[in-house]
Amino acid sequence: MKVANKLFFIFGGASGLGEATARLLHSQGAYVAILDLNEDLAQSVASSLNTNQEATKMSSGMGPTERALHAAVDICDTESIEAAFALCDEKWKDVEVGGAVVASGIGMVGKTLERDGSPHNLDVFEQVIKINLTGNFNACRMVAARLVRDVPKPIPAPTEETPCRGVIVTVASQAGLEGQAGQVAYATSKGAIVSMTLPMARDLAWYSIRTCSICPSIFETPMSVQMPQRARKKTLATTEYPARFGRPDEFAHAAVSIIENDMMNGMNLRLDGATRLAKL
Repeated sequence: MKVANKLFFIFGGASGLGEATARLLHSQGAYVAILDLNEDLAQSVASSLNTNQEATKMSSGMGPTERALHAAVDICDTESIEAAFALCDEKWKDVEVGGAVVASGIGMVGKTLERDGSPHNLDVFEQVIKINLTGNFNACRMVAARLVRDVPKPIPAPTEETPCRGVIVTVASQAGLEGQAGQVAYATSKGAIVSMTLPMARDLAWYSIRTCSICPSIFETPMSVQMPQRARKKTLATTEYPARFGRPDEFAHAAVSIIENDMMNGMNLRLDGATRLAKL
């Protein structure tokens, strides 16, 4: 799938991995909807993209229409997602939807038992699951429905010639494969996204929609900045090559590669520079 002239919904697009992906897609001629709970940051990113578009002649030869907008979206709130879709329909009624990158999420630290013998806070555990897993699935199901909304029903089975109708890229984590101590809630939520990827791809194959997840190691994002320095230093010592944490633009290139390559489907892509999370 070519990204130029297609609309992509970027959940969690106001910062970090989502923002980097939105910027790369936009630079390649795509329309991007920056959907984030932080409306001020989302507006700032969208305004920046539109300003850059105005100042630069894009190689795609696109017209003067602004190709970025923002909306306050809670991925756990279906109505806010529907409102964002309606906003895109109003502004870009003739633009074909290409899919989404679902990068919204939170990270919480807590052990099953703390040193004082107290159990993990159940409210915190449930909050992480609600946002990172249930919210993620909610965004995916809504995007899938949007991709087939205007397609005549019933939709026939795909053939060799059927073009890809859309792509959904979710953000799992290396922690979902080999979580560290203190990551029981976060690792559980991300491991569930890994497990969700293949059955979702099989569910959506009939509709010519692909879905993949990316499992990044530690990347330099606002979330990773909160990591204790001792843990950062110890984790960095386990990296192979590159001997550093990942950069958001490297994630963005991986996400766009998935969108562009039709054979990438039902896959969990490790993006970790051969790093394996060790005991802290």
